[in-house]
Amino acid sequence: KDKFGLIADGVSGGQHISLQITGGKLGLVEITYVISYENFGLALVWVDDNRDGGATRSHCGNRLTKKSCKNFHRGVQCLVGTWKEPASVPTVTILQNRIEDETTKFLHICLTPISELRKGEENKFKLLGTRVY
Repeated sequence: KDKFGLIADGVSGGQHISLQITGGKLGLVEITYVISYENFGLALVWVDDNRDGGATRSHCGNRLTKKSCKNFHRGVQCLVGTWKEPASVPTVTILQNRIEDETTKFLHICLTPISELRKGEENKFKLLGTRVY
């Protein structure tokens, strides 16, 4: 369909991507992804020193709720790919944790299993890009 981005799709979740990033002067990491009214789900995002995601990756198989999305700690954030408007649009999140200038880390994003927040038959997450400032 000539649409740009990396997409994960699976009702059981668990798909994971790891990207090596290097911190910028401000230490900010920006994630751009698609939100949609149906067929999109929830993803977890975090930054660490492990290419494979370490122990945090085990959360990728857990079904999430609005409450559990708010209760993650140690730099794990929930990216909600759904909203109520009948359109699919890009959105941006700035990660809470900062990365020191010229420090190399791994950015992890994983799709979680179908949740109550998703509408439709599918369970997708579409990453459009990342930027480090």
